[in-house]
Amino acid sequence: MLLACTAAFAATILLTAGVSPATVKSSACRVASCSGKYPTQQGCDDGRTIDRKKPGGGGPDVLLRVSARCGAAWAYMGKANSSWDYRIQGGKGTVMKTYSTWADLGRPTYTPMVPTNKPYRACIKGVTDGDWYCTPWH
Repeated sequence: MLLACTAAFAATILLTAGVSPATVKSSACRVASCSGKYPTQQGCDDGRTIDRKKPGGGGPDVLLRVSARCGAAWAYMGKANSSWDYRIQGGKGTVMKTYSTWADLGRPTYTPMVPTNKPYRACIKGVTDGDWYCTPWH
């Protein structure tokens, strides 16, 4: 009996030794609760670029990025001079949210997020004409 218990105990130790639960990164927000928050501060850094838009007259692209983990989208721009104004728009009608920001020569920049359960798009303002150039709605 003692031998059987010892064998069972040893088997349990061998089967569980060194096994730890997988570390799963979670986000601090999800879908609508991400609205107005920054992706890097919310654990939404799994974002991928799904679209891009170049302003009329040339210039840097604004990227439309989406996080599957958070169910949210934001506009992103690599290093560029501060003449470039860009934004993310989300929702529709009277519940449209728009978050704007400026490019920075020293670092990439991004807007706060909007939820992806409503239409959303990224836009960049043309420096020469002042018009907004936007990705299609997603």
